[in-house]
Amino acid sequence: MPEPTLSDIHVDSALTDFSLAYFQDEAKFVAPSIFPVVYTPVRSGKYFTYDTAELMRSDAKKRAPNTESAVRGYKLSNDSYHCEVYSIAVDVSEQETANADPALDPEQDAARVAVNDIRIAMDRVWTQQAFSTGIWGTESTATWNTSTGDPIGDFQTGILAMLEATGKRPNTLVLGAESWYSGLWTSTAILARLPDNAPRIVTPEFVGGLFGFDRVYILDTIEQTVESSTGAPAFIHEDHALLAYVDPNAGLREATAGKTFVWSGLVGGGGGVRTKRLEMPWKDAMPRVEVDAAFDFKVVATDLGYLIKNTVS
Repeated sequence: MPEPTLSDIHVDSALTDFSLAYFQDEAKFVAPSIFPVVYTPVRSGKYFTYDTAELMRSDAKKRAPNTESAVRGYKLSNDSYHCEVYSIAVDVSEQETANADPALDPEQDAARVAVNDIRIAMDRVWTQQAFSTGIWGTESTATWNTSTGDPIGDFQTGILAMLEATGKRPNTLVLGAESWYSGLWTSTAILARLPDNAPRIVTPEFVGGLFGFDRVYILDTIEQTVESSTGAPAFIHEDHALLAYVDPNAGLREATAGKTFVWSGLVGGGGGVRTKRLEMPWKDAMPRVEVDAAFDFKVVATDLGYLIKNTVS
């Protein structure tokens, strides 16, 4: 007499407490945080700039009794910003939602996919506008993953160069993943500065304290550039190091390397990104989850950034 098989007495079903998805951690997407945010109700506009050379000189002279003081002027100009709009959407059909297994939430999944997509795009744009060659006023080349690498000397050169040119000391360090993990993380020169009783591992906090950087960012987000699982993802950011002076509260008559202009009149105050749900009854009640971003990662002072490029050979 035939007996039931294992497949007869158990029908495989999807787990309700586990699923696999390679979403990148939201905390990794730091591009919108590096430059302070300016919310603007309009898409584009201008801001005033004071001539740097005029503010670096002195025309003061000795003044004799009953004589007029020396008189000077200063130059004023302006620059502009323009927030580009990026958008991505995922459609979710009513039938998909109704038929989904308990472990799935098609609308929630759609929102997560769309937000992840726009964050990758924002990191890519920041790299193009602020973390590439030919942008900052001063660039140098270094190799940190060799026995002769000298990141301490390279940082010292960059700090002195900016301080002498602008009077501002770099307070922000931005590192590509390879510059960190293949460069500073294993640098014998940096490791030698660790206290004798400390774990033999270099941390962003230690590097920040060693060189006086208030903030240290490690850029390790990745992107797959082809729509195929056979393609290999790669780091979005290059193996560069950026020393910058960034004033997180820069307002009137203040200096900062860059600003993140956000078109709040379109996307509100959520850091340049908004998510919305659109009903589309003409498509079988299909909701569309749409994410928009409207921003301009603007380098406003090229002399407040010092780029050390191609730090890993």
